[in-house]
Amino acid sequence: MERHYAFIFAAFALVSGLRAQTSDIVVFSDEGDKFTLVIDGDVKNEVPASRVIAKGIRNETPLLIVNFEDKQIPTLKQNGWMEPGLEYTLRITTNKKGAKVLRMQGQAPLGTASAEPAAKPTPSQFTEDAPAPASTQEVIATDHPTTKSTTTITTTEGVPDGNVNMSIGVNGVGLNVAVTDGMGGTSTTTTTTTTTTYSSSTTTGTSTQAPAPETPVTVSGCRQAMSTADFDDAKKSIDSKGFDDSKLTLAKQIAGSNCLSTSQVKSIMELFGFEDSKLDFAKFAYDHVMDTNNYYKVNDAFGFSSSIDELNSYIQSR
Repeated sequence: MERHYAFIFAAFALVSGLRAQTSDIVVFSDEGDKFTLVIDGDVKNEVPASRVIAKGIRNETPLLIVNFEDKQIPTLKQNGWMEPGLEYTLRITTNKKGAKVLRMQGQAPLGTASAEPAAKPTPSQFTEDAPAPASTQEVIATDHPTTKSTTTITTTEGVPDGNVNMSIGVNGVGLNVAVTDGMGGTSTTTTTTTTTTYSSSTTTGTSTQAPAPETPVTVSGCRQAMSTADFDDAKKSIDSKGFDDSKLTLAKQIAGSNCLSTSQVKSIMELFGFEDSKLDFAKFAYDHVMDTNNYYKVNDAFGFSSSIDELNSYIQSR
């Protein structure tokens, strides 16, 4: 029985030792280009894909060949140095000269890539905000009576026949009286009735709900950054990932669905171990930050001035 257990232990130790002598390689394209990965002459995926995981690599200096599905993209060939017992992630990206290159993204314990949980699906159902109340119009008709009340007394003196004329108008009723001095003249009384008219005015008003005060909208369209509690939770989730590839994916998911402040962007950048990851996230997050006027502060998270120059060129070209 003891020999039986000893044999099992020896076999387990042998398997563990063999595993420790291998490494895994994860290669992905940040632009989604599909490719076939060949390591030391062994084709790792028959069907072109934008992300390939190659396990059990025994050679510490393997030759990696990337054949793109798009034949217009030149084949990549690169030797690597892979310490056994670790998982390495390489990224296919485009350099400043427009050529495809392989860049080391990060390293993690074996099995990290295959152990990562699947991304959460986007909710298929959602409730839209209720539409704003429609504008209403009301017509108010008012009748305004037009009346004219005047009193005018006109006296004519020194007329040869001694006549006196008087005109009186009171509240729309006009009286015209002519009086003689008895020297053969006549007296005439004329009554004039004026008509009171009514005018109708129409007032059209638009009644809308007064909008609530808004925080000024910045260039990016963001109004308010994540709360401290929500950001702390998001930062812990990003930091829990084993290597930069996974951290960058999650960080972009969070930034893409929230507004951030410049200080929050800088704090996330400091979680990455590689300069390329910091620069990639800084470019992406620029469209989701509320205080773009302070974005120069993220420069403190970079280790190379060339990264600062590239970020500045990216922002200026927008």
